Amino acid sequence: MSDVVGTVDDTRRTIAGLISGVVIFALSKGIPMERITEVTGLGPADILQPEGWLPEDVMPAVWRLIEAACPGQAVALEMAAAAPQDLMGAPQQAARLAPNLRAAVEAFVTHRQLISERLQLTLVEGEGELTLRMFHPTDALDGGHTAELSLALGLRALGEHGHRIDALVRVELAHPPHGPVADYEAFFKAPVRFERPVNALVFRQEVAERPVRAVDPALQAYVRAQLDIAAKRLAASGRAHALAPVRQAIAEGAAEGDYDAGNLARRLGMSLRTLQRRVRAHGANVRALLDEAREANARQLLADDRLSIEEVAASLGYSDQRAFRRAFKRWTGTTPGALR
Repeated sequence: MSDVVGTVDDTRRTIAGLISGVVIFALSKGIPMERITEVTGLGPADILQPEGWLPEDVMPAVWRLIEAACPGQAVALEMAAAAPQDLMGAPQQAARLAPNLRAAVEAFVTHRQLISERLQLTLVEGEGELTLRMFHPTDALDGGHTAELSLALGLRALGEHGHRIDALVRVELAHPPHGPVADYEAFFKAPVRFERPVNALVFRQEVAERPVRAVDPALQAYVRAQLDIAAKRLAASGRAHALAPVRQAIAEGAAEGDYDAGNLARRLGMSLRTLQRRVRAHGANVRALLDEAREANARQLLADDRLSIEEVAASLGYSDQRAFRRAFKRWTGTTPGALR
C-alpha cells in the first residue's frame, strides 16, 4: 500500500489537554523536553497546558519522536491504557449521560470539533452493524498513532461510562500495525484489521442500541448547554469562526455532489474573486477547502464496497473516473483502488 500524504493547516487546532497528554507520555519515554520544543516550537509553559487549544501539527511532531524512540511498539495503545479519562474533552460529558452506546457515539460525532477542528467522524449503519468512521487530514503525518490513540481512548471512555463495548465486532485501521497484532486485539478485545480504507470501530447495532441507563432530561440539558458554550468559545477564539460559513456552504454543496468554486461563491452571495480574497485573508484558499471536503467524502464513500469507483467519482462531482483518480492521487499519494 502506498504512503498517504497528510496535510497540516496551521490555523486549525486540537484540544490542548490531549496534546499535553501525549507530551507527558513522550517525557515518560525519555524524550527530552528540549527535543520536543525543537520540533514543535513550543516550550513547557505553552505545550503542557491542560486547557485551551494548540496547533494541530504539534501532535504528529511529538508522535514521530515517540515512534523513533520506541520502534516496533504499539505505543498509542500503551498510552490509552494509562492516560487520564478526560483527555477527549467536553464530548465525554455527553457520552457519559447517553442512554445507550449508539447515543454516546453520536455525542462524539456531534461535538467532534471540540476535540480537533478538522476531525471527521461519521456514523454509518447497515447489515446489522453500526460503524464509527474517523478521518483527520494529519493522520498520515504520524503513521496513524493519533488515530489509534483516539479510537482506543474513545472506546475506553465508553466502557468506563457503562456502555456496552462488548458490542464491538472489529476495529479497522488505515495504517500497518506498529507492534504485534496480538497487542491490538488484546486491547480492543476484538479482531483488528490493518491498511483499511478508513479508521473505524464497528459495533453490532442491536447491542449498541440496548439501553444502559434512564435519561435525565435536566442533566442532559445542562450538559448540552455547556457544550454549546464550549463550541461558541472555540468559534470566537480563532480563524475557524471566519471560515465556518464557507465550510458550511461547502458541506451543503457536497451533499449535492457540487464542489464548484463559482457555485460556492454564489451560495455565499458573493463573487468568486471576493470569496477568494476573504478566504486568503484567513490563511487558506478556496480550492484547498473544497479538496479537503472532497477527500474526506471520497474516503467515506470508498469504504462502502457496494459503491463502484465510477459511482464514487460521480457522487463527488467528477465527469469520469480518470479525473477522480488523478485528484485522489494528488491528495493521498495513492489510487482509489489501492486504498480500497
